[in-house]
Amino acid sequence: MKKEQLNVLHTAIYIRVSTDQQAKKGDSVDEQLDTCREYVEKHDNLVLYDTYVDDGVSGQKIKRGDFSRLMNDVRSGQIDLIIFTKLDRWFRSLRHYLNTQATLEANHCAWLAVDQPYFDTSTPHGRAFVAQSMTFAELEAANDSTRIRDVFDYKYKRGEVLSGKAPLGYSIVDKHLVSNKDAEKVIKIFEHYAATSSLSDTVQFMEQELGIVMYSANLKNTILKQKKYIGVFRDNEHFCKPLISHELFDSVQRQLAMNIHSNRKYEYIFTGLIRCADCDHAINGFPQRGGKRKDGSYRIFPAYRCRIAYPYKRCPNRKLFYEAPLERYLVEHLHELLEIEISKYEQKNAKVIDYESKRAAIEKKIERLKDLYINEIITMDELKVSKAKYQEELSQLPAEAAAIEKRDLSALRNMLKMDLPSIYFTLDPQERRRLWRSCIREIRVDHDKNIDIVFL
Repeated sequence: MKKEQLNVLHTAIYIRVSTDQQAKKGDSVDEQLDTCREYVEKHDNLVLYDTYVDDGVSGQKIKRGDFSRLMNDVRSGQIDLIIFTKLDRWFRSLRHYLNTQATLEANHCAWLAVDQPYFDTSTPHGRAFVAQSMTFAELEAANDSTRIRDVFDYKYKRGEVLSGKAPLGYSIVDKHLVSNKDAEKVIKIFEHYAATSSLSDTVQFMEQELGIVMYSANLKNTILKQKKYIGVFRDNEHFCKPLISHELFDSVQRQLAMNIHSNRKYEYIFTGLIRCADCDHAINGFPQRGGKRKDGSYRIFPAYRCRIAYPYKRCPNRKLFYEAPLERYLVEHLHELLEIEISKYEQKNAKVIDYESKRAAIEKKIERLKDLYINEIITMDELKVSKAKYQEELSQLPAEAAAIEKRDLSALRNMLKMDLPSIYFTLDPQERRRLWRSCIREIRVDHDKNIDIVFL
C-alpha cells in the first residue's frame, strides 16, 4: 500500500527555542510541546513517531542537533508529517527553508504550523505566501542584529565596557576601564618580552617574579597582542588610558611575527599527535641544540617535551623525546602493533555479532507491528502490548551489543600491506606527517618513555 493512500500519518513534533526567546510566553519548550501534543491527540489519523527539540539554538543556523536527526528520519521514510507551533520555529532563513523544503518534497513529507494553519504548501500561491513570510522574518532578524550592533558601536565609541573580564592591569569602574595596581606588572611583561623575544622565558619571569601563572598562548593572545594596552579598541583610538607606549607595543608585535616565522623552519612530524600519558596535556615540538659544527654553528635536533613540565614543572614527565628515535620505533614495530590492534577488534566484534543479529531481528518485528496497525490488522492496544514485549526482549540483550564500536579498518589493513622500512625514510617531513595521521589518532608517552599507540 502506498504511503499517500494511508489514512494514518507518522508525525514528528519539532520544537526550537532560541536563547533570547526562552522567557517569552508561548515560546518555551514545554509550552510548544503541549500545543503540538494536544494537536496530535485531537486527530485520530496522526501517530506520534518522535519528538525533536533544539533548545537554545538560533533559527539562522542550519546545523542543529535534533533538526539533523529529524531530517535523517525524513530521508529514511519514517515520517509523513512534521508539526511545530509557528513558522519561525522552523526557520528564520529563506535559503535554509527552501533547501529543506526540497528535501521534504523529495521524501513525500509535509509540515504544519499548528498555530498558523493559514500556511498551505499544497498550491503555488500557498508556497509563494510561505516564501514571502520567510523573507519578512529574515529581514526582521537582520534588522534586530543591525540595531544591536549600532548600539554596541555607539557605546564603544564612548569608551564603555559592555561585558567580559577586564584585561590584566585594568578594572571596570562606571563601565570604563581604569588602571589598577597590576598596571606595573603589564609594563614589566612587555619590557621583558621586548628584551628577550622569548614567550617561554617571559612565562617563567611572570611566574617567578610577578606571581602570574599563564600559558604561552594566553600570554601572546590576551596580553602581548591586546590593543587596549595602547588605548585602542575596535575603531576607537581613545577607548581607555594606555598603559604602554605605541613604540613598545609595535616592537613586541614585530618580534612576535618573527617568532612565528622562525617556528615554521621545521615542521614537526608528530605535532598534534603526541600527548603526555602522565598529565594528558600536549607534548610540543622544540629545537634541541646539539654539537658544534666546524663553522661555529650548532646542530639542531627536533625534539618534544610536555608543555606542563616546561616551564611550569607541574608534571613528572620532564624527559625529552627526540623525533628520530620515535620514528625508528614506529617504523620497526608498526606492523606488529597493527596486527594486535586488528586482532583485538575482530575478537571483540565476534563476541557480540550474534547479539547484534538478534537485536536486528527484534527491531524488524517492531517495525512490522507498525505496518499491521496502519493496515488495521491489529488495534492500538495490541500494538502497545506486542511492542512492550519486544522492547523487553531488547533490554535483556547484553548492553555491549548495542555499544559495539563500528570501525573502518581499511586504512590499518592497507598499512599492513606496505613495506614501511624500505620507503619511509625516502619521504619528506610533510609526507611522513600525512602517513602517521592516516592511521594514528594519538601517541601517548610517559616519564619512563613508555609508548602507547591509539589507532584510528
